[in-house]
Amino acid sequence: MVLIAVPSAVYNKPVSTNVYVPPCYAADRPALYPVIYLLHGGNADETQWPDLNVQSAADALISQGAAPFVVVMPGATYYESIDYSTFVIKELLPTVESQYHVQAVQSGRVIGGLSLGGYWALKIVFTHPDLFAAVGAYSPIVSRGLPDDPLPLARRIDVKTLQGLNIALDVGDQDSLVYSTNTIAHILRVRGVSVTLTNGHGGHNRPYWRAHTQDYFSFFLQTFAQESQPLL
Repeated sequence: MVLIAVPSAVYNKPVSTNVYVPPCYAADRPALYPVIYLLHGGNADETQWPDLNVQSAADALISQGAAPFVVVMPGATYYESIDYSTFVIKELLPTVESQYHVQAVQSGRVIGGLSLGGYWALKIVFTHPDLFAAVGAYSPIVSRGLPDDPLPLARRIDVKTLQGLNIALDVGDQDSLVYSTNTIAHILRVRGVSVTLTNGHGGHNRPYWRAHTQDYFSFFLQTFAQESQPLL
């Protein structure tokens, strides 16, 4: 795990970001790896996903034969006055793609997030569906009463733009967000969008997410396999 600083005009300061690279990664090799962007929850930072066993889960999958991949876990506080999607799209992606051997195309990028991070992951994909091949939202907040929240966006988005996008939602059966998560899944499905929805046993907490980190990765790896994007 490597900690980098992403220059940011949005935040007027560098944003601390953890990056996982596979054991086989070498800076002098031309291989381009698929990349997973993971957004933290509210009141958390770039240390949350590493605490959820990202390194051990990724290492285990790769050792079992999965194609190697890079994981990017940015920090920064979610301020109401700041559009986090601007930071992700205009600052995070270009910085990572300039510093690491990762694929800079839709088929080689996926994004996921926890809680408020899940909110932003869904919002980013719904408003920029050409950037990512898949989105995973875990115990996500889907509505904060704003017209551009994921829930109202799901109701009015042109679903043709989501064709081919893999969507996975996961929420514990004891989580207060289980109803709203199931609701957005239902809305998307009724509109003809394919959604993978899981309701595990647990609540809105790190033990629940930690137990499912490898599952989240497996979903993204299936997407990469479907896209059949080879290492160059």
